[in-house]
Amino acid sequence: MNFERYSLFGIGFSIFIIFIDLYLLKKRKIRGGTFTRWLIIGSGTGIVSAVPAVFTLFYEILGTEVLISSVTVMSFMILLLLIFYIDYKLNSLNDKLTKLVIKMSSDKYDLKQNREGSSQHKDQ
Repeated sequence: MNFERYSLFGIGFSIFIIFIDLYLLKKRKIRGGTFTRWLIIGSGTGIVSAVPAVFTLFYEILGTEVLISSVTVMSFMILLLLIFYIDYKLNSLNDKLTKLVIKMSSDKYDLKQNREGSSQHKDQ
C-alpha cells in the first residue's frame, strides 16, 4: 500500500493522540468516558488519514474538485489538540473541585462533632 506524506502525518498524529490518551488514563488523570471519546477521535483521524479513497468519495458526493488544503488539515489537527487539552484541564478542575467539596464537608462535620462533644462535656 502506497501512503502519501499527508497520510503518514495523519496516522502519526492519531497515534500521538492515542498514546497521550493511554498515558493520561494510566496516570488516572482522565476518566473512562474521556478516554473513550479521544480514543474514537484518534482512531477516526487515523482511519481517515489511511484511507484517501474516503476523501475521493466525499469529493464526489459534495461535488468539489479541489482537495482539502494542508492549511485546513493542520488547523483541524491543532483544533483537536486544543480541545483535548481543554478537556483534560476541565477533568482536572472537576477532580480538584470534588476533593475540595469533600474536604469542606469533612471539616464541617468535624467542627459540628467537636461542638456537640464540647457541649455534652460541659453538661456533665
